[in-house]
Amino acid sequence: MNTDSLRKGLINGSSWMMVLLSGCAIQDPLSGQALRDQSLPKLAIPTQFSASRVSGPIFDQAWLKQFNDPELNDLVAEALQNHPDIRVMAARRLQAQALIDAAGGAQYPGLGVVGNTGGRVGSSGSGLTGYYIGANWELDLWGRVRNQVAGARENARALNAEQEAAQLSLVGTLTKTVWLARGLQDQARLSEDNANAAARYAELTAIREKIGASSKSEVSTARAMAAQSKEAEFVIKQSRDQALRAVEILVGRYPHAKPLKSTELPALPPPVAPGIPTDILERRPDIMAAEARVNSAFYAAAEKRMARLPKISLTAGFGYINSQVFSLVNGPSSSLGVGANVMMPLFQGGAIEAQIAYQNAEAQAALANYGKVVLNAFGDVENALNGEMTWRERTIALQTQLKEQKQILRNTEQEFSIGRIDQRQIQQQKIKTNTTEINVRQGQVDALTQRVNLYLALGGSPTP
Repeated sequence: MNTDSLRKGLINGSSWMMVLLSGCAIQDPLSGQALRDQSLPKLAIPTQFSASRVSGPIFDQAWLKQFNDPELNDLVAEALQNHPDIRVMAARRLQAQALIDAAGGAQYPGLGVVGNTGGRVGSSGSGLTGYYIGANWELDLWGRVRNQVAGARENARALNAEQEAAQLSLVGTLTKTVWLARGLQDQARLSEDNANAAARYAELTAIREKIGASSKSEVSTARAMAAQSKEAEFVIKQSRDQALRAVEILVGRYPHAKPLKSTELPALPPPVAPGIPTDILERRPDIMAAEARVNSAFYAAAEKRMARLPKISLTAGFGYINSQVFSLVNGPSSSLGVGANVMMPLFQGGAIEAQIAYQNAEAQAALANYGKVVLNAFGDVENALNGEMTWRERTIALQTQLKEQKQILRNTEQEFSIGRIDQRQIQQQKIKTNTTEINVRQGQVDALTQRVNLYLALGGSPTP
């Protein structure tokens, strides 16, 4: 036989194998209603969120642009570029693709070559010159290799979704931290004003005590209030610096606690229409990752079940050999061989069945985890919707309080101007007004935080 015969034999063998494979399709991945029926068989999903009070089109998935905050957009871009977690996930995606390529390689024939020239085999052997080319191809009759490839692809899909979830979480955390830092910068200014007003009140009370208009107890009370206000200033400033350092860490900078360029909080965008609950199943990356993990586990279980079936491989080889001794008699020789190998597991001490049981349990665990992720996602949306409604109402109440406290301060200053009260009452009212304004600023931060929580719960894009 010659190389043409080898080529024809391989072509005929591959054609025969393709015919066999045409009737051995693997199971389609679980998704949609079928997946929900298996993971949450008793769950009745409503047609709308119970805490929703808004109707209309669904929110823009590129939610970050709703805040129209250039500095925040720049910080987000920097974080997505520099944060270590994002780089780790990118490396894992490359690993997943490599696993797909490695698994897919088993679908093709393996080819090897061995050669020797001018050598001697053993201390007393003859010098041999020649080569041998061998090919081996596993017939994937039962779908073992294809299940392995499909599982690797689902694993890669899960990692892609997990990276998107990590990006979304990073952007959400950074956004909330930026606004916390801005709010605390403003609160630090107000707390410093409070400390100064309390110190002035204590000075005025001490002066009054010297002329007999105030008691020593009143002086001690005023000084204690001044110390308390100063301590509150230190706490707020420390919290501000911690928030600024957190921002710097999130974007990959050294934590110097450098102030942000802007101290303004954005206006709260219009209310969000969340859509129907089933929408988030195809929009939240953590749910999509859990779905891919289910299918990856089921494909792995199917691959293990195939280990009970015969493993059939086609082999072919062609060789040429020339011996310095034997060529004197017969001359150079060549050979061609084609065959098949069959390996049927008979007894392995229960190892195969144990591996199958393990993978089946892994698949059931992945299925249960998918149900848990879905339920938690529904809870996230309901809590975020309720939280935003509560904070919106609380913000209105705080704004009303601040308006009235400012009016009281104006009235107090007018009364002081006509001699009806002394300056201590002005300092007291300044402290009350500043304290209310601190609460308003914190309320604005909390309302914005609730909005971000809602955006994260609904899914969407991590980029502006």
